[in-house]
Amino acid sequence: MLESQPRGFSLQGEFYRSPQVFEAEVAHFLGRHWVAAGHVSEIPEPGDFFVFEAMGASLIVVRGREGEIHALHNVCRHRGARICEVERGRTPIFRCRYHNWSYRLNGELASWRHMGEGLDKADYGLRRCGVAVFAGVILVSLDPEHAPDVASMVEHLESRWARYDLARCQVAARETYRLAANWKLCIENNLECYHCLGSHPEYTAANAFVRADEKLSDKVVGEFAAYHAAWRSRLEAARVPTGRTKFVTTDGLLSRAGTWPLAPGQLTASRDGQGVAPLLGRVTAYDESATTGGVGFLSYLLAMCDYALIITYLPQTVDLTHVVATWLVREGARAGVDFQPEEVRWLWDETTKQDKSIIELNARGVASRGYVPGPYSALEWLAADFVDRYLKLMAEAAG
Repeated sequence: MLESQPRGFSLQGEFYRSPQVFEAEVAHFLGRHWVAAGHVSEIPEPGDFFVFEAMGASLIVVRGREGEIHALHNVCRHRGARICEVERGRTPIFRCRYHNWSYRLNGELASWRHMGEGLDKADYGLRRCGVAVFAGVILVSLDPEHAPDVASMVEHLESRWARYDLARCQVAARETYRLAANWKLCIENNLECYHCLGSHPEYTAANAFVRADEKLSDKVVGEFAAYHAAWRSRLEAARVPTGRTKFVTTDGLLSRAGTWPLAPGQLTASRDGQGVAPLLGRVTAYDESATTGGVGFLSYLLAMCDYALIITYLPQTVDLTHVVATWLVREGARAGVDFQPEEVRWLWDETTKQDKSIIELNARGVASRGYVPGPYSALEWLAADFVDRYLKLMAEAAG
């Protein structure tokens, strides 16, 4: 399959359809890569936890007694029963209700009964996963021994996210979208806007670059170029970095960010272009900007002046992907007073539901015998770049 894959084209069908390919992806690189699991505000106190599920694993992400964060496999070390049966909560200790083995917040085995001599409790704690925090986002890795170095991965991104102070935010809304599609179809869609003009009228209205990239007319292109230049000068005068960062790859994990203008007069990405929440961090005034970035294939961040969004693509099986959207607003903002949750989430909820429809349409097509790979357009260069990186990792996995 790797030898016969045409370059600059979408993947052959078996890359999207094969359970064996999916297992190879998880085993050889997805399992070790860092994935955004949630935000620090979700577990503010010791004992606060939530359950994170992806790639055939269930993890408990919990705040420890000293304020540290742990990620533990949600599997009892006795005979493998699930421990946490609710999505989130608070507890002083984890207890398996099957045979009542209990575990401390750091995963250490606290108690068992009637076990034979010669067994050491220290050998039967919950299996640990990697945990790191960047800009308030909790990252986890199923294979911490082989996970990329986090500091090397995100160092060049810190200046892009510093002004939003995302660590001092709180969750305003959360939604999980279940897509009947292979995860790579979701990522390809996320990385291109070739489909935006026809599929996302609300997004297109909020982002002037869409019409300019499509070259709808010389007037549209010229007006956007002039607006973009003036906007860039204004932000650079305020010492706000614009444009794209470097594309940095750390052990196969790509990280990047970029800042671009919304449409003229669009204060934020909202229903009417007006602000929907208190300004974030050190932002003192609306500047018609949006910052976006990715950590690896599966995790993306987006920030406006007044709210932010974590998007995580969670492969469940070869043909099922959960897309988890978590909207953030300034810490201490009051729902119904300082912001309306439905207004904060409106644009990206509409866009993600539209994406679900076209991605599932794509999935049904690539499952057909009539599917053959097609060439990427100039507007799909990031999707093509993703496929090239994916193929390189698969080639390394193959030997």
